[in-house]
Amino acid sequence: MDWYIPITILPAVGLLIVSTTAQMMGLSTEIGGILSVKCSTFEHKLSGLKIKQLTRLTRATALFYISAACFVLAGILGAILPESKEISKNIPQFVLLVGVVLTLIALGLMIIYGIKTITIRKMQHEFNPHTNEEEHN
Repeated sequence: MDWYIPITILPAVGLLIVSTTAQMMGLSTEIGGILSVKCSTFEHKLSGLKIKQLTRLTRATALFYISAACFVLAGILGAILPESKEISKNIPQFVLLVGVVLTLIALGLMIIYGIKTITIRKMQHEFNPHTNEEEHN
């Protein structure tokens, strides 16, 4: 394995980290707004669901950071370990594989986050007292 291959993946993981962090900040602000005043039962339930979403985003971000570290480590190991020994070739590949698996798990968490976000928005829409019926009157 060429040492630079894992390093070329870093910009993509960096973009995923930036995107996920921005979503975390927005969601955290939204949760803070809900909890800054006394909540109704629905708002309390809603904030609980949003906190679970924030947990998913935080876990995904942590996995993205760890996978980025794995990619860097795989690149460094690939550059400094001698290729003449079989074990030296396998270690960087294993670290690279760990990084890829962690990235896939994080992407899975992001997919779950997206699906759950739609469910939460539907709940908010259905609970909203301003319905289309008022517009027809």
